[in-house]
Amino acid sequence: MSNLEEIAKLSGFSKATVSRVLNKSRHVSPETREKILRVIREMDYVPNRNAVSLSKGRTMQLGMITSGITEVILPFMTSFVEVAAEYGFQTIIYTSDSDRSRELLAFEDLKQKRVDGLLILTCVNDSAVVSSYGKYGPIVSWQRMDHPDIPSVAMDQYDGYKLAVEHLLSLGVTKIANAFGRPSSLNTHRRIQAYEDLMSARGLAARRDWYFKAVYHLEDGQTVVRRLLGLPAGPSAAQSPARREAFAGEPGMLAAGEAEGLARSGASAGSLPGEAAGDGRSADERAFRPRLESPEAEAAPAEAFGGPHEDAVSGGPVRPYADEAPEPGELPQAIVCANDYVAAGVLSEARRLGWDVPGKLRIVSFDNMQIAETLGLTSVQNPIRDQAYNAFALLSPGLLGRQIALKPLTFGLVKRETT
Repeated sequence: MSNLEEIAKLSGFSKATVSRVLNKSRHVSPETREKILRVIREMDYVPNRNAVSLSKGRTMQLGMITSGITEVILPFMTSFVEVAAEYGFQTIIYTSDSDRSRELLAFEDLKQKRVDGLLILTCVNDSAVVSSYGKYGPIVSWQRMDHPDIPSVAMDQYDGYKLAVEHLLSLGVTKIANAFGRPSSLNTHRRIQAYEDLMSARGLAARRDWYFKAVYHLEDGQTVVRRLLGLPAGPSAAQSPARREAFAGEPGMLAAGEAEGLARSGASAGSLPGEAAGDGRSADERAFRPRLESPEAEAAPAEAFGGPHEDAVSGGPVRPYADEAPEPGELPQAIVCANDYVAAGVLSEARRLGWDVPGKLRIVSFDNMQIAETLGLTSVQNPIRDQAYNAFALLSPGLLGRQIALKPLTFGLVKRETT
C-alpha cells in the first residue's frame, strides 16, 4: 500500500482529497484538511520531492547565480527568496567565484530540469552563451545584459546618479570626486555620463583626476580618502583586484561591443578606455592602485602634507587613476560613492583623519540601505526589494503560466547629515 493510500484509509477520505491537501489546494474544507493533516503528522509523512516534481512537471526550485555573496547584494537575494517562497518555490544559490565553468553548472541544471528558472545577479559568461540556455527555461537578470533575449530588472543608473550630483550642485558644491564601481560596467559608464553631462550643462569642468574606479567595499572607501589626502593606501588595496570585484557582487556588464573592441586593440577585457596594456598590472589595479609619484610620497605621514585640509595634496601624493594630473593643493568638496558601504568607509576615515563632514567634505552614497540611515548618509534610494519582486514577476509566465504585475521602479534621494 502506498503512503497516499494509507493516509486515505486512516483519514477516511479519498486519495484525490488527500492529494489536494498535499498540494495545498484551496478546494478542501478546513475541517477535512485538518483531519488529513493530523494523520500525516502522526505518520511523519514526508512527500517524495522527486515524485512530486515528476507529477507536476516542475521542480519548484529556482537558481540564483552570483560570483560571491556580500552585504551589497544580500537585500536583493533575501527579497527574491521571500517572493519566490510565497509562490511555493525554493531558491538554490550558485556561487562561481567568477569561474566561467562553475557558473555554467547552473545553466546546465536548467537544461537538465533540476531547476525551473534562473536569476542572474552577476555573470561572467558571454551573454550569447547565457541566452542559448533560454530555450530550457526562463532566465532573468539583475545585471544589465547586452542581449535582447535576456530580460533584466536593472534600472538606468544615469537617473539615480543625476539626483546625487544635482543635489550637490544645488548646494553650491562644484568640486566633486567620484568613487565608481566596476570599471567595465554599464552602470559605471552611465554614472560617469550623468556626472559629466551635468557638469558640462553648467559650464563646469569634469574632474576626471578625482575618478576612483573598482571601489566596492568599506575598506575601499577608506582608501579613497587616504589617496585624496596623499597617504599610503590601507591593506585592502593589496588584495587581488579580480577577487575584490568577484566578491563585490556589483551587477554590471561590459558595454556593447567593448570586449570585442578591446580584444582587437590588444588590451585585456578588463582594461579601461585609453589605458595602455603591458605595465604588468590588471585594469583594476591601474584603476585603484596607481603608481606612486615617488617612494617618499608613500612613506610620508599625514603631517608632512600640512594636515587633511590645506596642503594635503601638495607634498607629492598618491594619485588615483586619472585622465588628467590633479591640481596641487586642491581637495574635493564632495565625494559621490558607489554604494552605502563605500560611503561608510569614506565617512569613517575622513572623520578619523580630521576631515570635517559635512563642513569641508560632503558625502552622497547609493542604494539607501539600513547602514545609510544608521550613519546619517545622504543616499540615493535604489528600490532593490521591488527589483527583486519584478525579477520573479518576469519569470512568472514560464513558472506559473501567467504574468504577475510589475511594480513601478523609480530612484529617489534621501537627504541626511552628510550633506
